[in-house]
Amino acid sequence: MGRNKKFPPLLIILAIILVIWLLSRFLFIPESKRVDLVIKTGKKAVENENLPKVMSLVYDDYQDDFGMNYQQLEKWFINHFRRYNDIKVLIPYKKISVKENVAVCSLRVSIGARDLTTNEYEIIYGYSAWGDELILNLTKINNRWLFSGAQP
Repeated sequence: MGRNKKFPPLLIILAIILVIWLLSRFLFIPESKRVDLVIKTGKKAVENENLPKVMSLVYDDYQDDFGMNYQQLEKWFINHFRRYNDIKVLIPYKKISVKENVAVCSLRVSIGARDLTTNEYEIIYGYSAWGDELILNLTKINNRWLFSGAQP
């Protein structure tokens, strides 16, 4: 019986250590990992043609070097989601740098999709073997990372 009395406290101590370890892994995620998660979420939303999810990741004051703001970007996605399906986004290279509330992500991106008018699979962005370089800017607003701009 003496052994049984020692066993529960040991189990409690192990459970506390496990909880502390899990909290440290999930509560103290580096900002670069959070930004990477936003990129992965955006990639999946584009591939699923989920416009509300895509636009929920975009800052209201979005402005890019392609000449688009938030509303124009939304129309661009609407047009592409109507024209293409089976969208695949490939990101073979990604470098993320974070400084305070601003993140700059240098990516190599290639996007392919099936054109619904011709039923042909096309590369719609990133024509080189490794994709084209795309720089995405993210801004941290109310503890959320949002896409705030892009440049080729």
